[in-house]
Parts: sequence; structure tokens; C-alpha cells
Amino acid sequence: MARVLMQIKVFPSEVSVDLTKLQAEIREGMPEGAAVVKVQEEPIAFGLTALIITISMVEKDGLTEEVEKAITLTANVGEIQTVAVSRC
Repeated sequence: MARVLMQIKVFPSEVSVDLTKLQAEIREGMPEGAAVVKVQEEPIAFGLTALIITISMVEKDGLTEEVEKAITLTANVGEIQTVAVSRC
């Protein structure tokens, strides 16, 4: 079965959010068949830092939506933006 790489930019709800804790919560909340493989921090403005999360998952209908929903429902996530999705 093919794999898909998905890159999502995650904006915390506040500047004061602990990004290390947020990363851990996102990793734990991944649906079956998806896993976080890389996390980068990207400074935005006024002290706000976004997380750029790369996720590897099996190619399955609806899994990208499940991943987006799982991240959105994580505490202290303000907004997400899907940057890229590609087969590997």
C-alpha cells in the first residue's frame, strides 16, 4: 500500500502555549495509520511560533481529513493550514 506525506502548519491558540507539550499531544492524537515524522518551528510574528508538522500515513480514503480533525481538536491549537500532500 502506498504512503502519503502530509505537511501541516499548526498555529497555537496563544503565544504562551508550550510548543513541546503541544507537539506531544498532537503525536498522541494521531489516528491509526498516521504518524508524525518531523516537527519544525517557524517564527510568525509578535512572538507567535507555528509548528510545521510532517505526517506519514497509509493511502486511505478519508485519512487526511481524520488527521486534520485530530489536530484541530487538540487543546491549544488555534488554526491549522495544510501546506502539502504528496505520495511517496
